[in-house]
Amino acid sequence: MKFLVVLLIALAAVTARPPPPRYAGANGKYLAGYAGGKRHGFKSLRAARGACNRMRKACGGVTWEKKHKGPDKFTLRKGNTFKKSPSGERSWKKMAPPKRGRRGGRRPRYRGRNGVYLAGYAGGRRHGFKTLKQALDKCNVVKDCGGVTWEKKHKSPAKFTLRRGKQFKKSPSGEKSWVKA
Repeated sequence: MKFLVVLLIALAAVTARPPPPRYAGANGKYLAGYAGGKRHGFKSLRAARGACNRMRKACGGVTWEKKHKGPDKFTLRKGNTFKKSPSGERSWKKMAPPKRGRRGGRRPRYRGRNGVYLAGYAGGRRHGFKTLKQALDKCNVVKDCGGVTWEKKHKSPAKFTLRRGKQFKKSPSGEKSWVKA
């Protein structure tokens, strides 16, 4: 019986798929060279990304060829560096898959509260973001980030800031904060 359990655990570890890579998109950019040395076109971004993932390191991303006549405008590209497009192309370069942390790849959880702030800026200076999601995503990868504070009275539209503190402090200006749980 113990042998069967060990065998199942080993089999699960071997057959577990790594998480799929992420993609970063950019307008007015292309990725150099066709993956595999020739043009592979797809009708949708989803289909092209799936094919790119199956090619592993041989494919650096996907470029939408605006001026291509056929419906297969999404092409697999070898390059992984954005270059300025003279013809208005759009590209998505393959990024590293999300790292698996102690929670099996899940994001840290956050607790939010109104009327509080977190002390100190992460990294020693103000990093502002327009959306909470953008700020939380960045906070997940910045080492000394303890959470995010929404600066109600800040003049710029980038009101969500990365904070070093991990303790809520009463805000005199009506801020809101989210701390890593």
